[in-house]
Amino acid sequence: MADPGGNSIMRDYRKGNWTPNETMILIEAKKMDDERRMKRSGDSEGRNKSGEPRWKWVEDYCWRKECLRSQNQCNDKWDNLMRDYKKVRDYERKMAEEKAGGSYWKIERNERKERNLPTNMSPQIYDALVDVVERKGVTHQRLVSASSNPNSVFVSSIGQPSLPPLLQHHISAAPAPPLPLPSPPPLAAQPRPAALTYSQPMPTVEGTSGGGNANANASISQEVGSAISRSASIIAEALQASEEREERRHRELLSLHERRLKIEESKTEISRQGVSGLVDAINKLADSIHSLASHSNQPPPK
Repeated sequence: MADPGGNSIMRDYRKGNWTPNETMILIEAKKMDDERRMKRSGDSEGRNKSGEPRWKWVEDYCWRKECLRSQNQCNDKWDNLMRDYKKVRDYERKMAEEKAGGSYWKIERNERKERNLPTNMSPQIYDALVDVVERKGVTHQRLVSASSNPNSVFVSSIGQPSLPPLLQHHISAAPAPPLPLPSPPPLAAQPRPAALTYSQPMPTVEGTSGGGNANANASISQEVGSAISRSASIIAEALQASEEREERRHRELLSLHERRLKIEESKTEISRQGVSGLVDAINKLADSIHSLASHSNQPPPK
């Protein structure tokens, strides 16, 4: 069927419903493929540069795990999984915000169906999907942040939710110069630390000014971190939308090819029926001629 390297000579794909084990193998394959592609993007090698079909690697991985499915089957199944996952996720968030109603995992199948929810989502599959989706989002954000600012250490410290404790730690740990405090001239030179905010933000502000400037610089740092986070989210969404458009074009091409095959089959069937009708007409004409000839050869009655 397939060699160990993943190249296929001729594969006999399995049909029918997916088993839970096959579904978990597909999720694992998709997670590995996302990590592989993110690493390639992080190494500045570009996306899809090798020309390899997007789902071919997933198919080969599944076959190595004895999940005998084609890349189109994997693609369609993943679309269905993501659709069901988003429905369950949005429902759980809505229930948590409203603090009303029962959790998806506590309601019966018929009630799930009435609420337009998937009826057979298992906790194991849902948790695996959560891991894949969250890991992909975090990886996108880290890669974009690292590529947009070479000072990755400072940017990452700004983008973390626990910004004030980190700032306090840097301020307390850094040795504050004691000499400028008793002398008034440094107060006149106070605007200088604002220009050094990005190179040495915390020690300079603390050493030359009071808590007001520290709060102002902390606010600026928070705004910069928020802007970078928003930019990372926008770029991640754009990449995701591009991938979805690519997959949609792939499915449209497959559908067009199938319609073309059906049209060719219809033309062949029409031609075959036309030839059959012509043969029947010729046979009937021959029988009529033969009958007429036989009638003409009969002697007239005396």
